[in-house]
Amino acid sequence: MKVGINLPSQFPWDSTAQMLEVYEQVGFDSYWSPDHMLGVFHPDLWSETPLSALAADPDAFYDPFCYGAVVGTMTDRPFGISVTDATRRGAADLARTALTLNDLNQGGFILGIGSGEAESLLPFGYPFDTPVGILEDVLRDLRSLLDTGKMADGGVGRMGLPLHAEGRGSPPVWVAGHGPRMLRLTGQYGDGWIPAWWMKPEEYGEKAKVVAEHAQAAGRPAPVNSLLPFVLFSESQDAAAEMFEREPLGKLFGLFAMGHIWESHGLQHPLGNDSKGFVDVIIHDLDADDLRDLADTIPFDMVKEVLFIGNTDELATQFEGYARNGLEHIVLANITGVVGGMDEIMARGMELPMLKNVLSEL
Repeated sequence: MKVGINLPSQFPWDSTAQMLEVYEQVGFDSYWSPDHMLGVFHPDLWSETPLSALAADPDAFYDPFCYGAVVGTMTDRPFGISVTDATRRGAADLARTALTLNDLNQGGFILGIGSGEAESLLPFGYPFDTPVGILEDVLRDLRSLLDTGKMADGGVGRMGLPLHAEGRGSPPVWVAGHGPRMLRLTGQYGDGWIPAWWMKPEEYGEKAKVVAEHAQAAGRPAPVNSLLPFVLFSESQDAAAEMFEREPLGKLFGLFAMGHIWESHGLQHPLGNDSKGFVDVIIHDLDADDLRDLADTIPFDMVKEVLFIGNTDELATQFEGYARNGLEHIVLANITGVVGGMDEIMARGMELPMLKNVLSEL
């Protein structure tokens, strides 16, 4: 299995420079950056969160495409976006940017794209009523521009940049598909599949087969099977459970579990049990005092349905199930320190390279 890693994509740059040097020694296969406008922490609660020691503002995200242009000068590994959306960036813009970064970056470029999340759209005046429909239109033209250099409508719109970088080929498009329509679009237009929501390994395998079937129907190769898990290293899951109880604000990650998961735990999601979790939660819209009260009521078992938690052995066991169900290129998003802060980050410093080595053997 190939193993990628999300880079620190926030201000200040020093954290990226330091971590990239470490990650190059570990030998990750790819580097990635999310495309967020707002983060997953309420700004009024940030100072009470251990990770605030590393960054003054939880929403200080760099533009990932500009960020990737700098990262690409520092490594010969591919750089990818995990992921952008089709509402804020049109097909022609995405194609030109992807071709540019694929040509200029030593390791090439991977364009991760999805239908988007409310937190990066609604607060900034973008629509969010038909995100999948917008994505479908963008993917049709994006695929045509990258494959033929021309818009799908056959008009005069075209790309003058080379469609293939020497030794790297065309920039692949990885789609963050989850529901039935998104899985179809992934197979029809994608070179890779990069879901980010937690799911059981068996469900992952079933969806991977659906994607491959759609690709075959479209006359395309089966996309690379990827996964973007949020990983929190700890001495053990039991030790993590104790830390989350001592620092309950970390349990607010449970907000990003879908409403039906809340319902299965006998709870009511603040947005209702039809909430799609990561897709529609804008934590900034919620009252900070209400969130403090809510955090105590969220069970650790529900947090584990959003985050992958444990030591190297425990995490390797979890990910082995996905490997058996077709996972080929995992992209780790390391959020260690959400509970425990810098002490926990330092104590678990060797877990990430150990896990990377184990996963590379799967």
